[in-house]
Amino acid sequence: MPVSNDQVWIPPVPRHASTVCLLRDGVDGVEVFVMRRKSSMAFAPRMHVFPGGAVEASDRDVPLVGARDLTIAAEQLYTDDPAGVIAAAARETFEECGVLIARTRDGGTVSADDELKDARSALVAGDLTFSELLTRRGLFVDDIALVPLAHWVTPENEPRRFDVRFFVAALPQGQHTYDVDEEADRTAWLRPADALQAWEDGTLEMWIPTASTMRLLLEGETAAEVVENARALNIVPVRPHEVPQPDGSLAWHLVHDRTMQVLEPLDPKDMASETAVVRRT
Repeated sequence: MPVSNDQVWIPPVPRHASTVCLLRDGVDGVEVFVMRRKSSMAFAPRMHVFPGGAVEASDRDVPLVGARDLTIAAEQLYTDDPAGVIAAAARETFEECGVLIARTRDGGTVSADDELKDARSALVAGDLTFSELLTRRGLFVDDIALVPLAHWVTPENEPRRFDVRFFVAALPQGQHTYDVDEEADRTAWLRPADALQAWEDGTLEMWIPTASTMRLLLEGETAAEVVENARALNIVPVRPHEVPQPDGSLAWHLVHDRTMQVLEPLDPKDMASETAVVRRT
């Protein structure tokens, strides 16, 4: 735990991470893919999450289609490694649900076949890098299909901290998810409104960043509309932070992580639940 000799808390540096809200058009509207993490997991047990994970050094070597201006992406994603952050989003989605957000250089689509499943297994086992997997099949991460949606940073008082970029993407044509993630005990396609109602009712566990991002998925009648609406968003990195009040108490507020500008108050009941979940891990 990061403390100095006099036991003053020193916040850990947050680890960069990427996660993806994968969408499809269901019979009753837009659906998003979620996973419930196993209760045995050290981090976020029982939480319903989107596919995602930490950015790795090897993600910088992953080939991208090149449709996105990385200079603009660096500003939008608040990072000097936009290519790595985008590549991590595609890699984690492939690792955790078998969907590969990639294309050939000339725009050709990816075919979901047994060879791709075997490649995914080799990737997870560490026998193949994501870059090698793509190169062998003549593929590139479809960077323009991964649209930034939100940006959350873990509070400074937590021992595990992440600087997470949330992306949204439509399920590529001809592909489907399958249960392959070793960290999840349940997967489902849910309408965002239903997931949020279950969260409010206490029957589906989500952290505030997940629930807040889930609300953004309500903006559109189809998966394509939700993705296109996300392209117009002005995204800033936000972080829950305890702000001193005039009476000497502390209250949770959402702040801009880089400037510390207070953006809005947070419901103390939600933060109490969130803190309790972290302390159980």
